Amino acid sequence: MPPHYRSRAICYTIRLSEPDAKHTMQHITLIAAYAAERCIGSQNTIPWHIPEDFAFFKAYTLGKPVVMGRKTWESLPRKPLPGRRNIVISRNPDYVAEGAETVSGLNEALALCRDAEEIIIMGGAQIYAQALPLATDLRLTEIELSVAGDAFFPELDAAQWQPVSRETHTSAKGPLYSFVHYSRRT
Repeated sequence: MPPHYRSRAICYTIRLSEPDAKHTMQHITLIAAYAAERCIGSQNTIPWHIPEDFAFFKAYTLGKPVVMGRKTWESLPRKPLPGRRNIVISRNPDYVAEGAETVSGLNEALALCRDAEEIIIMGGAQIYAQALPLATDLRLTEIELSVAGDAFFPELDAAQWQPVSRETHTSAKGPLYSFVHYSRRT
């Protein structure tokens, strides 16, 4: 996959209380990849190419609704992402994301997914910042690489997040990276 899938390597799971007896909790997962200083992108592109991260993103998100901001949507080389319900957030009420559902805000996006067991938030920076307080889990790819960027993942409060698992690998393309699952402390 092309390196401009900017913010899909970090995952967060958010659980929302549901009045429906069928679904007592809903998971909202933020998924993203970031380099040093929590950099997730530069000029609406991903400044690295790690095929293993793309494979993880695809495997984890297939069959689940994915929520993203307009800039993330526009950075995708293939739209919509196949095998997933694509929901795009835009402040422009006239914006049309061909092949996706367009909403005006995060709450509206989450409401569309009320029957889903897990909702994936895939960026960008503004959407991550809005969704982080709701998240119950994070699926992050932490890349040991220093790059210049203009989009950053929000800072995590260690008092709120605990690491559940960490798998460290070396990419076929070079950099060391770790798949890290964080869960919200209760």
